[in-house]
Amino acid sequence: MTENLLFKLEEKMMMLLTEVEDLRDEVQRLNHENTSLKMERESHGKKLQDLIMLLDSVNGVDTLTSSTPISPVKPVLIQDKVLG
Repeated sequence: MTENLLFKLEEKMMMLLTEVEDLRDEVQRLNHENTSLKMERESHGKKLQDLIMLLDSVNGVDTLTSSTPISPVKPVLIQDKVLG
């Protein structure tokens, strides 16, 4: 009977070791995914900053041109004319 208990204990230990190894692999995978997501967040943050700077520069140009009156341009339609 003692041998049977030792066998069961060994089975449980092997099962627990397998589970620990699976969990270790899962932690490693999640750490890798976390690192990738952090890099992606930084990349998107930089792109967002660049976009905001671009919008600010466009807004600055709008401010400069708003003080200078510009007459509106009317579209010209050309029908049945050959240029040249």
